[in-house]
Amino acid sequence: MAQYPYLPLKRLEGQMQRRKPNGFGNAPQREPSQHGPKVAGEISAVLAQHATTPAIAGVDPSLILRIELDGYVDENEWTRLGLTILSEDQDKTLLLFASDKELVEFRRKVEAYQGELPLGQKAPSFAGLINSIRSIGTATAQDRLGQSFLESGISNPTDLVNDTVYIIDIELFHPNDDMQADIFVYRLEQEIAPFGGVIINTYKGDNLLLCRAEVNGAAIQALLALPEVFAIELPPKPDLQTDDLGEVTSGTVSPGSAPLDGSIAIGIIDSGINSGHPLLAYAMRGSLVAHEAWPDADEAGHGTSVASMAAYGDVSARTEDSDFDAPFWIASARVVGANGEFPKEITVPEMMESSIRKLHADFGCRIFNISLGDPKLIYDGGRVGAWATTLDLVSRELDILIVVSSGNQMNLTNIHGEDILKNYPAYLMNADSKILDPATAANALTVGSLAHANGLDVEDAELVGVRSVCDADQPSPFTRSGPGVRGMIKPDLVDYGGTAVWDGPTKTIVSGGKKAAAGVWTFHNKPIERLFRARSGTSFAAPVVTHKAAILLGEYPESTANLLRSMLALSGETPEAATRRLTPLGNNAPLMICGNGVANIDNAMGSDDSRVVFYSEDELAPDCFAVFELPVPQIFQTTKGTREIKVSLAFDPPVRRTRADYLGLTMGWRLLRGADEKAVFDNFRSWETAEGEPPDFPARYVCPTSPGPTLRERGTLQCASFKGARDISVYGDTYYIAVWCRRRWASKDITSQRFALSVELRHSAAISLYNKLTLPLKVPLKA
Repeated sequence: MAQYPYLPLKRLEGQMQRRKPNGFGNAPQREPSQHGPKVAGEISAVLAQHATTPAIAGVDPSLILRIELDGYVDENEWTRLGLTILSEDQDKTLLLFASDKELVEFRRKVEAYQGELPLGQKAPSFAGLINSIRSIGTATAQDRLGQSFLESGISNPTDLVNDTVYIIDIELFHPNDDMQADIFVYRLEQEIAPFGGVIINTYKGDNLLLCRAEVNGAAIQALLALPEVFAIELPPKPDLQTDDLGEVTSGTVSPGSAPLDGSIAIGIIDSGINSGHPLLAYAMRGSLVAHEAWPDADEAGHGTSVASMAAYGDVSARTEDSDFDAPFWIASARVVGANGEFPKEITVPEMMESSIRKLHADFGCRIFNISLGDPKLIYDGGRVGAWATTLDLVSRELDILIVVSSGNQMNLTNIHGEDILKNYPAYLMNADSKILDPATAANALTVGSLAHANGLDVEDAELVGVRSVCDADQPSPFTRSGPGVRGMIKPDLVDYGGTAVWDGPTKTIVSGGKKAAAGVWTFHNKPIERLFRARSGTSFAAPVVTHKAAILLGEYPESTANLLRSMLALSGETPEAATRRLTPLGNNAPLMICGNGVANIDNAMGSDDSRVVFYSEDELAPDCFAVFELPVPQIFQTTKGTREIKVSLAFDPPVRRTRADYLGLTMGWRLLRGADEKAVFDNFRSWETAEGEPPDFPARYVCPTSPGPTLRERGTLQCASFKGARDISVYGDTYYIAVWCRRRWASKDITSQRFALSVELRHSAAISLYNKLTLPLKVPLKA
């Protein structure tokens, strides 16, 4: 149990800045007499094709180039050519919008590249730019057909049925100019009109331009040829589980008291909440709906269950203790209809953003739970979805914590049948078990599920065909795994969301919705019939983490969202049963299924005698680094037993889903020992290469941590531990944590990146570590 507050980390004076990179890097050597005419010819072909593209309602088509690179070209170089980067793929393929539809400056530089060398010049003019270009062309229709179509069996534009009507989400390239964006939308509207298509809704965010339309297959095929179209997807459908039990009895339960004025308000974005539930009514702060025709009641039966766990955490334990005093206010945004689907009149990103902003403004919500996901958008290692991107952008802007579920596997019976008993847990690492959009959100906390029990009840002892798939503390059979974008560790945390069992008599895999022993307790949305119901799903693990985050924010109300993420991850532990079951699948399997483990809220709240937590909330300019001092007392160094130093860094960078590197800024850290302050600073002064990563320190200075830097630095929540049992007094009393920030594509007007750094010193022996790190007060003697 935590007894003492955090201790501050001391940031050392001094900050080093990296030299500005060159405009080009790693460009191959080419023969100008051959490569120049090739590039010039490709530009001419693009211009000729553009000239034959008809205007729509008098508005000329946009000129969008597809350029494949073999080297690095700074974004400013494209700007000088009148080109704006719209998207960038991992294979260095760019799509660029041309404000100059004749490409005059581009063609001039290609011509100069082919010309005679100016006197005294060794390389051809503009060789850095032109040599970096492999090819130039335009995007194809196949490039624009989204993943949700592929999941629905439409892998080629010819698979679309001309007369079939589809509801689609069309993402247009965002030109960063409001007038040009309006032109893009206008051309889209005019393109579908002859086919009887209509735009239902348009969402124009800072980096996202999205239209929902009702069109037939012929119209979609026409749209796939429209230069301004980035991608066409089927609208998201939430992965709600609405199955139910015959009866769950609760005994006698009495309502508690309402939250105190000023208590934390949690935003629940879901299917609504039945505010008439006698154990929730006094905790409701307010509600809103995404569709004016809807009531704010929970008709689908999902949101009330989620809200109960966000409000109370372990509902079963609360019931046993007869304690339903509400610690937090609940505010609801209903975004799902009675049919369990999103409304068609509004795009999901706009609905999510508007709901979050209104809950934040009207009710002061700084923590949000979104236990929804799109089962068609299983993350395949490519681009992040528009929904996840919106969550990342709004969480950074408002400094709020958004907790999302990793998504559920809904068709385990069809895929595995009784073979699940031998396929578990290996299938959790398969491609079809990866996390769903928006669980890929980099700045959100993504939560997977652990089994609370084996799922069997007393009656099952007589039925040999009813078998547990897993034991308590092991991954739930329906949970989903990472990695996320950039290969980052996802989910970030896990918690207890129920399990599923193989029911031989019915030949089905049964979860908590139909078998009480397999589910965790939640509130029922029809309290007149019954107060409680059992549920299984990552949807019900996520609000447990939301509840813990609210406890932490209540204790430290000035905390940033980054500090909440950092502290929860720092307190996380993966149960030994899960580690033992998953490690045979590979060293990274526990991380990709359980992330940083189960957050221990008691440990997250502060320090105790033999475990001390340090922290810092700070900012760092791009391409700079900072150094923090960590005192390590002798009692920690020499006392027999296991010692651990755990470091957790959280930051919330700008993101853009059209970029190959989703994060506009990246950060990293090293835990250093046996070095002095001067050695740490001197090492960073060598960070000067154009594209190079921050330098590594000599191995003798670096504490080996798990996970290592290659894996952890892919994400925005980076938590790792150094453990040892030997005497470490040879390294001295002071360790250092070096933290750096690197600019990727973030614009120059982003001058700093906020972050939270937390560190835990923990010893297995019962030592007075905290007292050694705090100075006792000197009480003046009385005269």
